[in-house]
Amino acid sequence: MKKFLLKIKHLFIHFENRIEEISDWTAEVSASPWFLILHAIWWSCWIVFKVEPFPYGLLTMILSLEAIVLSALLLSSSNREGDVEKKIARKTLSNTKETNWMTEEILEVVRDLQEDVRLLRDEEEEE
Repeated sequence: MKKFLLKIKHLFIHFENRIEEISDWTAEVSASPWFLILHAIWWSCWIVFKVEPFPYGLLTMILSLEAIVLSALLLSSSNREGDVEKKIARKTLSNTKETNWMTEEILEVVRDLQEDVRLLRDEEEEE
């Protein structure tokens, strides 16, 4: 039973990775000017060559389904990019806090050294 569940888990991970690759590719392609140009040509041909009569029910349905799929894939890609940016921001904040802490520690050591030097000078002046 464990082997079966492990295989299913690996299958889902592989499937998820493939979906991520597809959504990233879709985001890249749909952001290109050629995507818009090809769609404009396709719509124009559909209307000019009268593939179906007005009000273009099939074209409307195809475009609606395309919009649904594209929006889901683009949101998936965008969410993943947002997650990466959040991780980077958290790491940057952690590094900044650590740097500030280290700087404070160094300043404290420098202040102690300055105090020691001042005390030594005072002792030398008294002698």
